[in-house]
Amino acid sequence: MSQSSAAPAPPRASAPSVRPAPPTPAPAGRPNTPATAPRSRARAWLHDRFEGTPGRMRLLAALAALASVVFGVVGAWTLWSAGQALDRAGAATEQVVRVQAIYADLLRADADATNAFLVGGLEDPAQRADYDAAMARVASTIALAAQSQPADGEALAALNVVAADYVSLVQQARAYNRQGLPVGQAYITNASDTLRTKARPILDALLQADTDRARAEFAAASSAVVLVVVGVLATAVLVLVGVWLARRTHRYVNVGLASATAAVLAGLIAGVSVLASIGSDVRRVSGSAFEGTRVLTVARTAAFDARANESLGLIARGQAGAKREPDWKAADVTVNAHLDGLATLSWRGGSGSAAALKTAWAAYERAHAEVRAADDVGDWDGAVVLATDAAKGPRTSFAAFEKASASALDGFLSALSADVRAPITGARGTALALLGLGLVGSGLATRGMSRRLEEYR
Repeated sequence: MSQSSAAPAPPRASAPSVRPAPPTPAPAGRPNTPATAPRSRARAWLHDRFEGTPGRMRLLAALAALASVVFGVVGAWTLWSAGQALDRAGAATEQVVRVQAIYADLLRADADATNAFLVGGLEDPAQRADYDAAMARVASTIALAAQSQPADGEALAALNVVAADYVSLVQQARAYNRQGLPVGQAYITNASDTLRTKARPILDALLQADTDRARAEFAAASSAVVLVVVGVLATAVLVLVGVWLARRTHRYVNVGLASATAAVLAGLIAGVSVLASIGSDVRRVSGSAFEGTRVLTVARTAAFDARANESLGLIARGQAGAKREPDWKAADVTVNAHLDGLATLSWRGGSGSAAALKTAWAAYERAHAEVRAADDVGDWDGAVVLATDAAKGPRTSFAAFEKASASALDGFLSALSADVRAPITGARGTALALLGLGLVGSGLATRGMSRRLEEYR
């Protein structure tokens, strides 16, 4: 065996294992997200866009354009809202007229019913027809008023119940009167008293509520505070931008900015002028057509009340002085007071005059005095003939007053309907003009600043 065999090679040292280093955490405040790059680009674009004087020019150009647009939008909204307020005011005044018409027709019907009751047996066909027409108008006007103003619906429904009860009591009074039964007197008196104690409070509340609505809408239609504030601010912004630009560019007038300022000022002047004109129209309408309509309707309502109390006094047979004559005198005072008030207003009643109405009412007062004189001396039959005969003083003089006051009321109603909504077209046209001026001013301001920006480069 050979002694020179090779010795075994020594074992290799194993290489140390290498562990991967842990990821380096991102610096605080800089999240490593994909949105970082686009956000950085946007930030860089904004920085480049609005850096230095050119950037300020761009910012001020946007501010001037925004001021013009805001003025145009607010101005248009103000004038358009004024037109809508006038439309609502017209609806509110129409509701006032409806409620007053219901009031007058109820007492007109009562005047017819009580006067006809004095005759006994068959009624005067003309009076019966007038009563039926008045109550038919009451029913239809209540329905129309409830449809036109839902806020009045509950009160009008209660009024409709009172009117139906009144008609029922009058029908029973007529039936007993035709049979010559004295109980009919209690029914006709109860009908009239129910009308006054139950219907009057409802009607008075409705009149107050609808009159308040009309006056509130009249006030809203002519308010120019918002337009003035926004217009002044927009003008101030444009002027300040122009001053800043003049100092930077040494050009004292920028045509675009100056034109935009002129457009805003022209819109402001036009808007304020139109609102001032609306305010003048509102005051004229409120002080003439609207007030005249209200005064005339109240006077007519009180006149029918007086006529009914004249008949109720005779129905009471010798007891008129206890209640009915004082009620007649109270209604007479109301008529005279409102006719005196009518004389202070601009007459819109067509032919005739407030003085003519006063004269017509004075004729009825004298005729009523004759009725009371006859009844007071015990000539009840003679007083009834005076009060009910179509050819005698009370009926002829009252009919003359009723006809003259109705004609005057129609004149005031026509004027009211035309005058309330007359400024609406102008208000809406001006609203569109202000919107256009605001947009034009925005474009002019932007163009003027753009030119200076190009020159600055």
